[in-house]
Formats: sequence, C-alpha cells, structure tokens
Amino acid sequence: VKIEKIDKKKTEKEIKSDYDLGQAFNFINFEIKVNNIDSFLTIDKELSSDHGLDIIKVPVEIKNLSDEDSHLSMFYYKIYGSKNKEVSSKGSYYNDSLDYSPDLKPGESYTRYLYIPYDGDGNYVLEFNNFSNKIKIVLKVSK
Repeated sequence: VKIEKIDKKKTEKEIKSDYDLGQAFNFINFEIKVNNIDSFLTIDKELSSDHGLDIIKVPVEIKNLSDEDSHLSMFYYKIYGSKNKEVSSKGSYYNDSLDYSPDLKPGESYTRYLYIPYDGDGNYVLEFNNFSNKIKIVLKVSK
C-alpha cells in the first residue's frame, strides 16, 4: 500500500463554486444568493456548550418563485468547514437564521443568515441538494 501525503493547498484549489458569491441561482422554486461574510461573532451563552465558539455570519437572500407560501428547509443544505467535514449550523442562537425562516409569500424575498462554526481559515462549502440538483458555493474564509 502506497501512502501519499495530501497537499492541502492543492486540495483547497480544487474545490470550485458552481456560482460566485453574490450571484443568484435557482433552486427548488427559490432564487438564492449567498453573499460574502457579514462578520465574525462569538456565541455568548454561558450555559451553553457552545459558549465562546467563534461563528461566521453569512447573508443569504431568498426569493420565493413558487405560487404558494414556502420557505427553504434546512434539510436542503449542508455546511462543510475548512477541514472538509460537515459542521452543524448554530442558527438556533439567532432570530434571523436561515435555519428557522418563516414562509415567504409568492414573489416575496428576505435576507436571512447562516451561522457557521469557525474551525480555521480555508474554504468552507455550502451545498444545496434536493437529490436531483446539487449546487456548491465556496466561501474563502480568512479571519
């Protein structure tokens, strides 16, 4: 068995976005635009196991293209951190989280936020997937 050393810089360059940040795309009756990082935050909930955790706040614009009230379910997207491992959103700490968005009326839009745990500088990937359509958006994070 031959063991090869993985070149992290080469691996990071190979991850490509299907769309650029700020570029709108259609996904299951929604127009979605993932924008560049808004800010870095720290969870300040003393009784939480996440207390002190650094968070990346990413704005996401959503527009309902369907004829019915609807919202983008959190089960249609995954977040991968800088180490290419799935991470859990921390949206439950924030009122404006995409994870718990209210329904939009047809044609209505809003901006909500993804709250991503910071696990180091590098490429973070947002993957939108409904099993017939998979879209990746890469965030280049540098604190």
